[in-house]
Amino acid sequence: MPDRIEVTVTPTTFTVTAGQTVEATATLRNLGQTVDQFTLSIDGLDTGWFTLPVSSVALFPNDQDNLRIILHPPEMAESGADSYPFRVKVSSQENPDEIATVDLTIETRVLPGLALEISPQRITGRKGTYQIIINNPGDGEAALHLRASDTQGILRYSLEPDSLTVPAASQSEATLEVRLGWKAFLGGEKDLTFQVLASLAEGGEAKTIDGQLVRVPWQRTLPRVRLPQIRLPWLTRPPVIDSFKATTDDKREFKLNWSVKRATDVKLNDEPVDSQGERLIAPTEPENYVLTASSKHGQSSQTVNVQPLPMPEAKASERIRVTPSSTQLQVQAGGVPVPVTLQVQNLGEIVDKFLVEIEGLDESWHSRSASSIALMPQATDQVQISFHPPKKKGVRAKAYPFAITVRSQSISEEATSVVGQLEVLPSVEFKLGVHPYRVSARRKGRYLVSLANNGVSGINLSLTATDLDEGLRLHFDNENPEVTAWNTVEVPMIAKPKRGSMVGERKRYDITVTAMAADGNPQSINCELNHRPFIASWRPVLRVVRALLVLTAVGLLIGFVLHWGGGFRLLTSNPQTWWNQLVQTFGGWFSR
Repeated sequence: MPDRIEVTVTPTTFTVTAGQTVEATATLRNLGQTVDQFTLSIDGLDTGWFTLPVSSVALFPNDQDNLRIILHPPEMAESGADSYPFRVKVSSQENPDEIATVDLTIETRVLPGLALEISPQRITGRKGTYQIIINNPGDGEAALHLRASDTQGILRYSLEPDSLTVPAASQSEATLEVRLGWKAFLGGEKDLTFQVLASLAEGGEAKTIDGQLVRVPWQRTLPRVRLPQIRLPWLTRPPVIDSFKATTDDKREFKLNWSVKRATDVKLNDEPVDSQGERLIAPTEPENYVLTASSKHGQSSQTVNVQPLPMPEAKASERIRVTPSSTQLQVQAGGVPVPVTLQVQNLGEIVDKFLVEIEGLDESWHSRSASSIALMPQATDQVQISFHPPKKKGVRAKAYPFAITVRSQSISEEATSVVGQLEVLPSVEFKLGVHPYRVSARRKGRYLVSLANNGVSGINLSLTATDLDEGLRLHFDNENPEVTAWNTVEVPMIAKPKRGSMVGERKRYDITVTAMAADGNPQSINCELNHRPFIASWRPVLRVVRALLVLTAVGLLIGFVLHWGGGFRLLTSNPQTWWNQLVQTFGGWFSR
């Protein structure tokens, strides 16, 4: 056992789902008689499996400090569990031969698939309520988006909630209400099949399950129809604020959302606004926002307090000099870290230990080679700081102010802060989708084109659609949508056959939808339209018209013959006289 180092790690064994994170704490103690610098390292694991936010620390004799070890094994294709032994090593800078080790083991498991159920599977009526049950047998929670659709687009859906998080080794439920649309309201009994799709928020294979709504004839619903009661007292009720809240991802930008009922005048901090809306704010200090709803029957108000992160400020100390290699940094989220070398000089007259801190940024955005350094009077040392903002929801392309603070351990009031700015550069990344995939229609098909922005900056997209036969008229509600960072926009699309909806052949059209960003990076996705015209051909119509013309000509001829003979009444009363008059009429024509 080394004479100068004592190291313990808690815990010593780890169980983690592949793709997730687990942490351990390494406690280092200086058993020597002098100030020493100790370096922490890991053997036996790939560098992509772990992160050491601080890999080196300076300790006085009999002093100790804690260092974090973050383990994050990557996602694996195969299921099951595997154990990986590894070793934590701590070496002395004063005497490199002094090395302390601790043997550890990490066990990885792969998250199994989700199971989707619907109860009941079949309901008879004009509408039905179903329970969607999602089972997560894995060790990690799963964030899901739910959606319901049918191929003919004749049903209407209401999902509550449409987004949910299923805890590990547990299940969650959502309520789906299905009712008939106007296209399917009339008609006899028929089985209408729909599909529920559950997709992971971070992407991956989606799970689907089918359900049925059995339509009953509309006549059966007539005895159950009741006229609603008219209640006028609600007209005198005061306005109500249903919701008013502030949400944030980085505690610098906040989004205010509100919803108000029965109000004629709505104000946000004395500024008129709509009854429902949202606003993006970026306050520099704590502030109250007041939403006031008023009408002639009363007034309601609600207050939301916003607490942003304080802006970093620079300050200086006569005992500490701090010189960074750079304070204006540019980095791609999730990209290559940007290093900064920090020069620290002890201007005091005693040996002191200095703590290095980064303020204004989350801990996952940076790492240090040492959290503290011990310096003799007038001595200088360096600390390496790496800035690596992650690519996740909430991180946006903009400038983030920060401060590097070096504080004396002996006199905590003595500190020097250097202010800098970390600029996250823009990056374009989006995903294109369309639903439903297949639509059957006589007149036109309706689709929703979804554009999910997975980048840190907003993008302007250009939408186009084509079909191979050029037999469709394709139209978007918005051909140039703008999608903000980490948001999804759905654009309605209409496909209408050029032949019309009355007569024509049944045909399938293959549609290609393309979205192109400003940088010229296109994405394409396919969908189908099955055109079912009311009449498949003109031939039956022409046959009916021809038969009607023949019958009309025959009827007119019979009418004229009856008229030439003296009429139907003479024919029935005295057929011989009618016949003689008919012959006389024909004879008069030919004797002229």
